[in-house]
Amino acid sequence: MHVSTPSLRASHVNAGTAVDPAELPWPTIPGRVMRHPKLHLEADPRGEMTCYGGLVLAQQCVRRFGIAPRLDAALHFFKRHAPYHEADHVLALSYTLYTDGTCLEDQAALQGSEAVRRLVGACRIPDPTTAGDFLRRFGAADVAALGGVIDAVQEEVWQRLPRRERRRRRKDGMALVDLDGHIKPLYGEQKEGADFSHDGRWSYQPLVISLGGTGECLRVVNRPGNVRSSEGAAGALGEVLPGVRRHFRHALVRGDTDFDRADVLQAAVDAGAYFAIGGRVYANRAALVERIPEAAWHPYTPPQQRGAPRGPRRQGRTPNVRAARVAARGYRTLRSVAQWVTELAFQPPGLTVPCRLIVRRIRVEERAGQAVLFEHYRYRLMLTNLPTTYPPRAVLDLGYQRCDQENVIEQLGSGIAGWRMPVAEFQGNAAWLQIARLAWNLGKWIAQLALPAEVVRWEWKRFRRHFVYVAAKVLRLGRRIVVRLDGAHRLLPDLLAAHARLQV
Repeated sequence: MHVSTPSLRASHVNAGTAVDPAELPWPTIPGRVMRHPKLHLEADPRGEMTCYGGLVLAQQCVRRFGIAPRLDAALHFFKRHAPYHEADHVLALSYTLYTDGTCLEDQAALQGSEAVRRLVGACRIPDPTTAGDFLRRFGAADVAALGGVIDAVQEEVWQRLPRRERRRRRKDGMALVDLDGHIKPLYGEQKEGADFSHDGRWSYQPLVISLGGTGECLRVVNRPGNVRSSEGAAGALGEVLPGVRRHFRHALVRGDTDFDRADVLQAAVDAGAYFAIGGRVYANRAALVERIPEAAWHPYTPPQQRGAPRGPRRQGRTPNVRAARVAARGYRTLRSVAQWVTELAFQPPGLTVPCRLIVRRIRVEERAGQAVLFEHYRYRLMLTNLPTTYPPRAVLDLGYQRCDQENVIEQLGSGIAGWRMPVAEFQGNAAWLQIARLAWNLGKWIAQLALPAEVVRWEWKRFRRHFVYVAAKVLRLGRRIVVRLDGAHRLLPDLLAAHARLQV
């Protein structure tokens, strides 16, 4: 069986959005290109301008999928709306994170902008002082209801993807479902539900489940800092995988060695999914590995070392200063010399289906300067129920690609301030994570539905610079609201095309 998987691109890869050198003008007079002329500054009394013109794409996505009515139907906090509804608070926080907000107080940037108020069709936007009060109203059932709204929108977005992509997913597509925990250190002493992590940090430890390739956040669960990374993962998988399996022919669950648990593996099996989970080296597994005959090992080359040899090195290449300093001081270093791979039939306790145990053997040299002191072997295990049409090397490649989820977790913190944890209440911070998930997925949904294919892998800083930070004037013309974007923006055609695709 051959199953196609989405290709992974680094976020810095550019495939069509760079400026064509032929379009760049040449100075007409000699001298510096930047001449710094004298400027005259004036104030425009009309508040119709905003630097967040790209927010029109998020607003159109919210409108197209009816997110606001869904939120009002799921959340019931107010007996009287004076004047805000529940959706107003959720979307105000989500838009704050989507633009460039890093805390509750940054919502004032949207609240004070007449252009933004016109863009979202509001006469006023909730004050930052009430945002914390709104988060404190959440209970566990309300957090689950908010997550259910995002799940429903996620499924509808997948149904609206281009026909070719939907057909590929249903025919032979494999959803890569990645699991990991993230320790978020806390500096407030009154954070409800916080605890000390394994390394002694006062923290929360959210569980993150994401979709490989697109980076969409499928689930984020707030937890105390003293739990294992895999705590609650089986239940979360039971909620996530049925929706994934409705749109993909196959699904592969990936995680590190802490997810080597019978309940996690069985949750994947019960949902009809495959798994490729890093295996712990228990005593019984070590005994099996030691009995592997030498003839069973096959050479293994890591993916980054494969392919055609590189061309000749350029002249004057900068030397490796670090390696030279280590050698000069005689520090001991470890270096991987060679690797081999093989597999064994294995039945983990508590699992109803047989598995394959993929074993990677690494020969490591310990050096002092240029002298080799010792050589020893290290073993890495991976448990999988992928069919035998996937050789051990292919299983390892698929399993280790899950490390790309570290970029998702990092961007959830540095890109949209999702790890901020702004209130003292545990469920309030869980609600904040769901709102951050909505803001994160809005960018991913817009990229898949309406923008060039490479944009889905961009970092949020780059995404904002191209598709959020756009100078715009928002005008009322009769019964219409017209957004006039900066005509000099170099991705203006993409913005106009994306807006047309997102229109209801």
